[in-house]
Amino acid sequence: MNTSLAPAVLLALTLAACTGDTLTAPMRAAPVLSRNSVTGHAALEAVPITGRCETTFAPIPRPLPPVYRQVATGTCQLSHLGRTTLLLVQDINFAAGTQTSVEVTYTAANGDVLRAMNIGTSRRSGAGVSFEATVTFVGGTGRFAHATGEAHAVGTANFVANTSAYTLNGSLSYDASDR
Repeated sequence: MNTSLAPAVLLALTLAACTGDTLTAPMRAAPVLSRNSVTGHAALEAVPITGRCETTFAPIPRPLPPVYRQVATGTCQLSHLGRTTLLLVQDINFAAGTQTSVEVTYTAANGDVLRAMNIGTSRRSGAGVSFEATVTFVGGTGRFAHATGEAHAVGTANFVANTSAYTLNGSLSYDASDR
């Protein structure tokens, strides 16, 4: 056999071995992150973020003060973070029915931190308040270093049990490849 024909024959035999009646699934390409020419960071795609958080906090003084700084800690189960711990420090204006965060951190099991800010409204309900807030994600550490996004929070706080619970529903952009 001519040595210049050998590679062509080998290629033909290889391709022939790959044919048949069996269907195969196409290979999925790995996600591609492009680099932003200004910041040099990966371009991030938004993904849904949903979940539920439960917190505890110190008893609120009675009578209710006009403005109160609340520190709450708790746990959440959130998409893209899993089971997380939560630290929430916020100023509650009972007179105006508003709350504004000072610090919000969601810490994933691997130690990556997602930071957020919130601003919302509340109204008296039973033994506490019901509330709604807009949560804005503002970076963090690890894969959340350049995170952005926004979620809607809806929940209740019970001033007798000193607990609150809320759900999150929104979108989050982060570098999922940086794990």
